[in-house]
Amino acid sequence: MKFNFKNLSMLSLAALLFSTPLLNDNANAQSNNHYPKEKIVKSKQLTKKLAKDGYVYRLYTAKTTKNSDGPDEIVPSKDKTDFKVKDVFTYSGVTAHEVAKLVSRKGRIVTVDFMNGFYNKNKNIKSLKSIIKLETKIMNVDKKHDKNLKKVRKIINHLKSAKDRKIALESYHQLEDYLNNNGMQPSLLIV
Repeated sequence: MKFNFKNLSMLSLAALLFSTPLLNDNANAQSNNHYPKEKIVKSKQLTKKLAKDGYVYRLYTAKTTKNSDGPDEIVPSKDKTDFKVKDVFTYSGVTAHEVAKLVSRKGRIVTVDFMNGFYNKNKNIKSLKSIIKLETKIMNVDKKHDKNLKKVRKIINHLKSAKDRKIALESYHQLEDYLNNNGMQPSLLIV
């Protein structure tokens, strides 16, 4: 079978006419997408507040439970590398969650989920445990919290270590800001 110009042009025209409805249907299917467009926004205020704390964050890891159908248990990682918050991003749209980009002192960058990807290592300090417990109680109760705030302040004043007192005072001021202005929760309570 010889191809001449006439046969080639007829074949091209037939292919074009056949493919046009398919292309049009595909375009309509894409335009009927009802999901909101994914948008990534850097949370500057949250990034600034968390970055100010320095290299105090450590990672969580997911540990599988004995029951394979059950959810994974989130436990502190065996890696004791300290991280600093570099950026916090909010994904709005279908996924709608926050992630934090952390950087170590050696320059290792890790991106983790904001809710259960990292924690403040200072929450493990024994002398701060009672303060953390009271602050968590204050945040979870909508009633008057002046009594409990006075208790927290009294405990802070009785701390022996200056380093622990500084950490506790910073958390106390962040808690007051949270209660008065609905600001960010204290960074010591980030779990």
